[in-house]
Formats: sequence, C-alpha cells, structure tokens
Amino acid sequence: MPSQIGKSNEHGSALRAPTGQPGDHEPSVLSRYQRTFFYSAGIAISLIIVLLTGVLLYSMVNDYIEHRYTEFTVRRTRLQLDFLDWKLLTQSFVLQAEERWNTHLAAPDVLLKTFAAQHGRIVLRQSQRLDAMMVLGDITQQQPDPEVSRYLALAQELNYRLGAIARVQPNGSAGYVYTPDHRLIFIFPAPKDGDLLQSNGVKSVDELVHRFAPDIGNLADPVVAARLFANRDPVWFPPSADAFGKEPAFKLVMPAFAQGRPFLVAVRTVPASLLSAAIASERHDEASIIVDAAGKPIFLAMGPTGGGRGLTDQILSAELHATSSTRVTRQYLRGLYIASGPVTSTGWKLVYGFTWRTILVDLWPGLLGYTAAMLLVTAFLWTLLLLLDHRIFTPGYVRSQRVFESENLNRTMVAAAPSGFALLSFERGDVLLQNDLMRTVGSNTHPDDPPLHIQLHGLYDRAEGAPAWQSDLEMPLRLKDGRVDDLLVSLVRTKYQGHDVLLCSFSDITSLKNTERKLNEARAAADAANQAKSAFLAMMSHEIRTPLNAILGNLELLGRSPLSPSQEDRLRVVTSSSTALLGIINDVLDFSKVESGQMTLESISFDLGDVIRQVGAMFEPVAHAKGLEFDCVIDDALAPHYLGDPTRIRQIAVNLVSNAIKFTATGEVLLEVYLKDDTADDSPIVIGVSDTGIGMTPQQQETLFSAFTQADSSIARRYGGTGLGLALCLRLTDLMHGTIQVKSELNAGSTFVVTLPIPVSSGTPVSAPEDGKTQWESAGIDTHAIHILVVDDQLANRELIVAQLATLGYEADMADSGGTALRRFNERHYDLVMTDINMPGMDGYALARCLRDQSATVPIIAITAHVAAEERTQCTQAGIDEILLKPVLLGTMDATVRRLVSEAGKRPASNTATRRDISQGPLPERIHAAMIQSLKESLAALHAAIERGDIKTVLAQLHAVRGSFAMIQEPEMADACAQMEQQARDHDVPAVKDGLNRFEPLAYATLARRVMSAQPDA
Repeated sequence: MPSQIGKSNEHGSALRAPTGQPGDHEPSVLSRYQRTFFYSAGIAISLIIVLLTGVLLYSMVNDYIEHRYTEFTVRRTRLQLDFLDWKLLTQSFVLQAEERWNTHLAAPDVLLKTFAAQHGRIVLRQSQRLDAMMVLGDITQQQPDPEVSRYLALAQELNYRLGAIARVQPNGSAGYVYTPDHRLIFIFPAPKDGDLLQSNGVKSVDELVHRFAPDIGNLADPVVAARLFANRDPVWFPPSADAFGKEPAFKLVMPAFAQGRPFLVAVRTVPASLLSAAIASERHDEASIIVDAAGKPIFLAMGPTGGGRGLTDQILSAELHATSSTRVTRQYLRGLYIASGPVTSTGWKLVYGFTWRTILVDLWPGLLGYTAAMLLVTAFLWTLLLLLDHRIFTPGYVRSQRVFESENLNRTMVAAAPSGFALLSFERGDVLLQNDLMRTVGSNTHPDDPPLHIQLHGLYDRAEGAPAWQSDLEMPLRLKDGRVDDLLVSLVRTKYQGHDVLLCSFSDITSLKNTERKLNEARAAADAANQAKSAFLAMMSHEIRTPLNAILGNLELLGRSPLSPSQEDRLRVVTSSSTALLGIINDVLDFSKVESGQMTLESISFDLGDVIRQVGAMFEPVAHAKGLEFDCVIDDALAPHYLGDPTRIRQIAVNLVSNAIKFTATGEVLLEVYLKDDTADDSPIVIGVSDTGIGMTPQQQETLFSAFTQADSSIARRYGGTGLGLALCLRLTDLMHGTIQVKSELNAGSTFVVTLPIPVSSGTPVSAPEDGKTQWESAGIDTHAIHILVVDDQLANRELIVAQLATLGYEADMADSGGTALRRFNERHYDLVMTDINMPGMDGYALARCLRDQSATVPIIAITAHVAAEERTQCTQAGIDEILLKPVLLGTMDATVRRLVSEAGKRPASNTATRRDISQGPLPERIHAAMIQSLKESLAALHAAIERGDIKTVLAQLHAVRGSFAMIQEPEMADACAQMEQQARDHDVPAVKDGLNRFEPLAYATLARRVMSAQPDA
C-alpha cells in the first residue's frame, strides 16, 4: 500500500493474505501498572452496579406508585364517564318526555278502559324484542280523567324509546317515573312480581312513592322545583333500598317541566354492585371511597386484607385537607398515598388510598430479586476478573498472534469472495485496494463507458443528510460484448489510514433481475387473462340474450292466444323459468361489468324511502304466501331526497330480501332503512334485512360473498340459485364506497347490514313510473296509422319484432340488411325505424348515420342484447333516439314507440320530397363509406361461400348487394347481381364465380365514380 493515498493508482493494490508462517511467541506477564488498572476498573464497575441497583429499586417503587395513581385515574375516568352517560341518558329521556307532552297526547279508549278495568295497572309492550313497561295508578273512578289519558299516551310513546335505549346499554335501562302528585308511576322494565304494591307492603301508589322515591322537596311547587333544577341537571342520591331491585342502588332524579311546572319525575336506578365492580380494591391495605361535596363517605370498597376502619379514617382525614375539589389531586401524608378526583358535577369525588405495606406486599419479590441479582452480578464480575487475570491476560501475546492470523484469514476470505470488493478514494475515486473479481469485471467493461470504479464512485449519494451506508443500489453495467449485467452495490463511507474512503462491494444479480422481469410479464399476462375472462362472461351473457329475446317474446305472444288450462300452466312454467334465466344472465352480466371495470353508477336525486317501500311492496305478498310475517320499517329521520343510483340500491335490497324469504320457513322477515347517526347531517344510511331462517355457521360465513359459491353444497339443491347475488351486492356496495356486514347463527336467522355514504340531495327526485306505466301509454295515437321499418339480419328476430308490433296494432315491414333498409326507406314513408346494431356489412350505427345524412327526422330505435357506456355514446353520435335491451316485452315496446312517435310529431315535418336525393350524383361521405365497407364484407362472404358450395349464402349476399346498388340507381350493377342470382339458383357455380370476378372491379369503379365529383355539403 503506498503511503501517499491521494495519488492516482489506476489498478490499486490487491487484497491478498500473507504467505509467510507466524513465529512462536512465549507469553509475558502483565505489568504492575496493567494489573492496578485492571482491578481499579473492577472496583469502579462494582460501585456502578450497586448504584444502578439502587436507582433501579427506586424506579420500581416510583413506577409502582405512579402505576397505582394511573390505575386510579383510569378507574375515576371510567366512573366519571359512567355517571355522565347515566346523566345524559336521563336528560335525553326528560327532554323527549317534555317534547312529547307538548303535543297534546291522548291515549286510545281501549287503553283507558283496560287501565281502569285492571284497577290502575297495565303493562305496555311495543315490540316482542323490547322490554315492557308497567304503569300503576291510584284510579278510583270508572272512567279516568283526561290527565290520566295523557299520561298513559306519554307512557306508550316513551316505551319504545326506552326499549331501544336498553338494547344499546350494556347493563340495560332500569328506573321509574312518577307524577308530582304521586297518582301514577311508570316502571321500566316491568317487574316480574305479580302485585308490586303487596310485595312492598303498601296499599297505594302514593305510599309506594313516599316510601322509595327520593325526597327532593315539594316538586308540586313550581318555584321550589325550578330552584332545585335551575341548571337542568339531574340530582344524584346515595345508595338506598330499591323497591324494584334485589339490592341497594344509586338514584338519579330529574323532573320534566311543562309551562314552568313539573309534570313528571324521572328516577334512574344504578345498582351499587356496578360501582363496586368499577372501584373494587383487591390489594393489601388499600381502599376506594366515594364521598359527597361535604366529604361524607357515600360508598366504600376495601381491599381483601386491608386496613379496616382505621385506614378509611386516615384517608378521609387527609382528604379534608385537599386543596381542590374540581381536579385530580395526589398527596402523601404519614406513610399514606392518597389520590382523589371528582366523578359528578354535583361534587361527588372518588378517593383512593394505599400505604407502604401495599407497595412492599406487591413488590417484595422484585425488590428481593434485584438485590440478589446485584450481589450475584458483583460476585460473577470478580470471579470473571480473577479468571481474566489468570487465564486470559497471561497468554496475551499468544492471543495477539492469533488475532493477526484472524486478520490475514479475513483478507483471504475477501479476496476469494464471489462478490467484488474495492476501496476507493472518497474525493477522486481512485482504486486503493481491490480483489480479483473487481479487477476482472473492471477489465471487461465496455471501452466507451467510464471505468467500473468511476461508475461506482459516482453512484454514491453525497447530498446533505444522506446516510453513510448506502446499500441495495442497482447499477446496469455494459460489457465489451454488448451485454448488460445488473449489479447490486453497497457503498460505505469510512476511514483508512486517516483519509476518507469508500468501501464498495457488489454482486451480479442479472439472473435475479431476469427472473423478476419474467414474473412481471407473467403478472401482466394473468391480469390480461382476468380481463379476458370478464370480457368472455359479458360476451356470453350478450349472446344468450339474443335467443332468450325470441323465447320470451314468443312466450308473451303465445300467452295472448287462446290456450287450454294445461297449456296455460305449462306456459307459466316456461315463462317463469325463462324469467329466472334472464335474472341469472343479468346478474352474470352485472358481475362481469364490475369485474372488468365497466360498471358505471348513476348520480341522480331520488327518494330513498320510496325505493325501499317499492321493494317491500314487491316481496310482501311473497312472504305472506309462505306464511311469514313481513315488516318494512323506514326511519322518519331520512332526508326527502338523496343523490345516488336508486337502481343499484334497489338491486341490493331485492337480493337481500329475496334471500331472506328463500331461506326462512317460519317466523318473520324485517326490511328497514335508517340513519347510522341521526345526530349528524351527513350520516350514512343503513339498510338492514333480518330473518329467522336457517342461519349460517362461522365457516359458512367466510365464503358467503365469494362469486358462484353458496354457504353449503346442499343449498343449491334445496333452494336453488347461483351463489352470485351476495357477491354482486358486495361489489356494488364497494363501488358506492360502502360496507356490508352479516351476523348469523345456525338455525337462529341472519341479519345483513349495508352502510352507504350517499349524500343528501336538494334537487327534484327522478321517480320511476308506477307499475311500468308511462304518460305516453295514454297518448291518443292511432296505431294502425303508424308504419315501422324493422331491420335485422336474423330472420327469427325480424319476424318476432314484426309479430309483436302486429299484436300491438302497428304496421311493419322487414329488411334484412342496412342497404335494403335504405332502399325501402326511400321507396315509401315510415314513421319509425327499429334496427339491430350488430349486422354484417352496414351495421345499425352506419344505417342511422346514413338516414340522418338524408335529413331524415324519424325516430330510430336500436335493439341490442348488450349495451355499455361506449355503445350508448356511439348510438347518440349516430343519431339513434332510444336503445331497447333484449328481451323486449310488449309493454316496454309499446310505451317506447308511443313516446317517440308523439315526440316526433312535434318536430318539423320531413317527407320524401324534402329528403336529400342519393339516387343521382355524388354520394354523401358516410353513405359512400358504408357502401364500400358493406361491399368488401359481402364480396369476402361470397368468395368464401362459393368455395364451400353454400348456395344459400351466395343468394343472400347477392341479393343484399343488388339492393344496395338499386338504392343508388345503378341498374347495370343491379342487373349483374340479378344475373348471378339466377345462375346460383341454377347451381351454375363456375358461371357465378366468373361473373363475380368481372363484377368486383366494376363495383369499386362505380362507387369511386360516385364520390370523385362530390362537392362539400353546404
């Protein structure tokens, strides 16, 4: 290694191990100074260990005290939140009672009579799912006065709310409400004792209230009541006997006011056992006490072995000297640790205390263990020092020689490592040291590129804040033969002989990178395959719709003909099965749209409650037919209008309700919609569907939302279905950024909850027509005066549409191609054109553009088996007025035709005299392009059919070409086609082939002539 490291050294020194053998060295005895330093260090370390042990023991005790205080803070906070929760619920109940009291309530006569007949006793239950409320009253007259009627109506109103609150409270909701004159009392939940007055040893409600209701003054006096509850806060009372419970309970009291006078007193009872569990003390010599504002103990919880009355007195005595009653305080007094803090707004506090005995009882194992560990460590240290002195430092020189050998071994390992290593000057990048692999790779670098060490040096990031060790850096390296290898480089800035250097190491990861590229290609191929799968599902659903259109259309026509009863039954079965098949196809198509990213959602204003009512009205007869009870509950707090896609929301609700009815044999099905948080203006809406059906196990729920699967293999056999409905619900919910959850138990029913964050709308809702009716069905249109042109390349579809139109009273002509349709359209007047989109030659788009180029204003309807967003855009651009999705039933067809014909009557009149004449002169650009495309496809089909000997196809294609040329008044070309048609009928294939070879160039030349002199449209 040269001594001047800054000088350039192109190749650097090689990392090589010494070749000589180490000599034998005798061990030396450590010097006196070394021994003195060695043992002094041992003494210092021992003192440090003792000091650290003391600090550790102190920290343990201090941490334990802080932990006790922290645990107190947590318990106090929980207790404070519980008190606040009970207070808020009581206030909420009183406010609701006041609001309902001002609505001039009146109980039904039946309820009044029942109350009087039962001598002032009645149990109110609004739902089997909720607890009941008992109402007791001192009623002497046969017909109770109006005030009693009003109180009974209020009890009936509040029962449902109390039941709902009890459902969401972990410990239920218990308490009672009585009138200021002690005539009536409402008890919730209703006691199970038959005669509550007798079980409590009283004869009237007044005695019962006087005996157990808290004494808070004369509430009948408005001045007294207003003064006591001026800030509208409930009043807490210490635990006392409860007339309606098994144990003492705290009482929270608050009256309800109307016109400045109390009309009701609400009492909420909290069992003392709840508070006991919340503040229970389990350690030695500790206690928790709840005291009032005056410091008087209200509730006490002692440890299992602790302290007795003396500890309690000490805690209370120390608490009297507390400086604050509104915040948490901590103090230490004569061996007693005390913490206190408020838990209610009325001055109640939670006081907690423990002593040194508590700390020692809990920590003595740790304290003793750390002390013993300190002694053991100290003993081990001195044992180790003695061993080091006698067995390690004595043969020190021998060990030094071994270290030197170890260094040589490391240099040898680096030199022979499969990775390249080099030591570079940090400033200039000169090579100071390098192994053989670094030298070999550097010599194989492409001559046009910088040397390897310069590329490595430039790879290091010198920016401020960059780490000194920069690893996993990838660098491409071009070799002499043009190949590119990938290197994984690590660079470390360090010191060598007092200078800044870079330690570089690299390894060849070319194979790994090639594998990574192949994996990326495989991932892309898998994604493409998934897209192809989704496209295939969409295509198959589209292809199945076309024959299904013929099936359902003909079934509908057949249903209008006279049939025998057995034939009608069979027709209903076939129609039902076909409709079910259509539903499956729709689900598959929707699922494929979601999978391929083609599903789009509307964003329109709609009435959510009306959508859910329609779903309920649809399934209520189905549920009743199975003997099920069906309920549809719509929250009154819903906004009038929401902004979203009502069709997809209806689809989710229909799938969930259909499944609930399908899998429920007895019991009930509930459909409900409500706000997730009725206190928030932008609360999401929740759609819930519950049933009492077969339910599911947790294992079945794991695959519930997977496509084409069902919870159990026997379900498809017993109940039918594809297993796609819930998967589609999940994906539609995800598209709307919502969630869907399920809760189910085997043989106990299921509940599905869909949460959708749809915004509230201020616009006018777009409502669907009722029962498929439209305003156009009543339009005064003479159907026999309407002439319709039907265009479709498939004979079955044409005949079906013509038959449907004839059934509806319309006159219709057929055309089997776009060219034939254009010719027929120019021969006579038509009020409407119905065309297929996908046709050979001139498709439906081209036909519509050609008609619009002729200034035709008649409505154009496209009939297709599949329409996506891009197809709708193309139809709009081509001038198509409406799209009907196969299968098209009579009602939809009639309504669409009536609407478009009525709208067309308001447009400027257009007839054959005002249309642009395309029989002479240059052809419009779109018609010319359509003619060229149609001719190319027809000629290709003719050549292929001649080779196959398919005379039927030859005749059909010749007929289509003949019609196209006849339409543009080219009789010579039309006659040539007619001559070839006759030859084909005579099965003279060679003559047809020869005539086609002569016809083809003439046809292209004719179309070229009709466009050469074309002038731009004005």
